[in-house]
Amino acid sequence: MPKKRKTVYKGVIVSIDGPSGAGKSTVSRQLAEALEGMLLDTGGMYRSVAYFGAKEGLSRSGDLSKLARRLEFDVDKQTKVLLVDGRDLGSKLRTEEISRAASDISKFITVRKALTRCQRRLANKWAKHFPVVVEGRDIGTVVFPKAPFKFFVTASEEVRAKRRMTQLKKAGIRGVTMKKTLRENAARDRQDTQRKVAPLRVAEDAVVVDTSSMGISQVVHFMHDHIRGRLNLT
Repeated sequence: MPKKRKTVYKGVIVSIDGPSGAGKSTVSRQLAEALEGMLLDTGGMYRSVAYFGAKEGLSRSGDLSKLARRLEFDVDKQTKVLLVDGRDLGSKLRTEEISRAASDISKFITVRKALTRCQRRLANKWAKHFPVVVEGRDIGTVVFPKAPFKFFVTASEEVRAKRRMTQLKKAGIRGVTMKKTLRENAARDRQDTQRKVAPLRVAEDAVVVDTSSMGISQVVHFMHDHIRGRLNLT
C-alpha cells in the first residue's frame, strides 16, 4: 500500500468498466499511479477463482463461492498488481482457458455476491486514505453505483482483437490468430452482456471513452483532467 499522505483525491472512487481488449487494465493502472492511489482489478479476482477452482476441480457454484470467500486479495505496493494469498499469479491468469472459465463462473450469483462484498470492503478501506480506481465489468452499475467518477472504456472490434493478440503473445500463448481472437472476443462479449446477473453495460452517468485511435497516455490524461475539472482543481 502506498505511503499515507495528504491528497486532494482522498476518498475518491473511480469506476472503469469495459469489454476485453479495450485497454482498460493499462489505463486503470496508470490512472491509479497518476492519482497516487490504489488499483483494484476485479477481473483478476474472477480469474483467480477460476484458476484455483480448476486446480481443485471445483465446478459447483457453492464450492466456488466458498473458494472466493477463502482467498485473500491485496495489491502489491509498488506495481499495483493484484496479489492472491500474497502471490502475483501473472500470466497464469491471462490464458484463454482461464478467461473462459472466469466468464463462466461470473454467471454464478453466489460467486458474484462473495466477490462484490470483498471488492467493496477493500475499496472502502483504502478510500479512507487514498483515491481508488476500481476496474471491471459491473463496477459503475453494481459494485459502486454511486461512484462519483465513472468511465466506460471501449474500442472497435478489430483494435480490441489486435490488443488481445499482443497480450497473448507476450504471455507466450501460441496459435494466436486474428480470426480466432475476434471469435473469442465476440463469444466473451455475448456472455458478459447477456448474463442475467450484473451484465456488462454502460452506466447511465458514465463517460464513454473510445480508445480505438487514442494512446494510453491520452486516455489517462483525459480521465485525469475530467476528474480534476469536476473537483474544480484546474
